[in-house]
Amino acid sequence: MIRNNINSSNIFSLGYDSDKKMLEIEFDSGERYRHSNVPESVYKKMIESEFIGYYINYNIRNNYPCVKVK
Repeated sequence: MIRNNINSSNIFSLGYDSDKKMLEIEFDSGERYRHSNVPESVYKKMIESEFIGYYINYNIRNNYPCVKVK
């Protein structure tokens, strides 16, 4: 999984596996969440977004299945 550190108020890093279409979001709090079935095009739009947190909230959070990672 490719990981990118993010300059955001509450997001520490993002990871994406294009083979599995899996997005992992790590927050500054240390909590990590994995979203499945995320198309690569959605991931690319997210990392190009000026406001990644808003993009996640409105385009990822309720649209793709999610599990919390321990």
